[in-house]
Amino acid sequence: MEFKAGKMQMKGNMVHPDKRKGLIYIHQSDDSLMHFCWKDRTSGAVEDDLIIFPDDVEYKHVPQCTTGRVFLLSFKSSSRKYFFWMQDPKSDKDEENCTKVNEYLNNPPAPGSTRSGGSIPGSLGADLQGDPDLQNLLSTMSQQQFMQLLGGMSSVGGMANLSNLLGSQFGGSSSQ
Repeated sequence: MEFKAGKMQMKGNMVHPDKRKGLIYIHQSDDSLMHFCWKDRTSGAVEDDLIIFPDDVEYKHVPQCTTGRVFLLSFKSSSRKYFFWMQDPKSDKDEENCTKVNEYLNNPPAPGSTRSGGSIPGSLGADLQGDPDLQNLLSTMSQQQFMQLLGGMSSVGGMANLSNLLGSQFGGSSSQ
């Protein structure tokens, strides 16, 4: 999905528009991570490429701005905020775009649902490929849960411990 939008900069408690022509687009990379991107339409340069974890952002209209159509991308896991102003002359798609942004970023397609092949990088992907229960579990984890999982796997026997944990969670043993 994509739509025309300019960036805005926060100065004090006011936001000021960057007058360049811009484009917001959202895509899912080969590693199944969701990306929220802003590109300068004149130069073609991608200036912002934010990796978004499921259920970590909210994209919403800023009703306090009465001089234009301003939207805010805010993160639930931090205080990061990004403001954008709509550049399409018509406002009829604003609400639809807002809904789609939230849906795509907070409920991304399940790994493998839109493309074939493994979605988990490295040797971990080779160990887990073909295990749809585990892939589904990983795709629904929060960023914090995923980082805890990775931290636990770095220890000796981490993969075996993961298999044991998941085997008990799914009512059986995990096949390798």
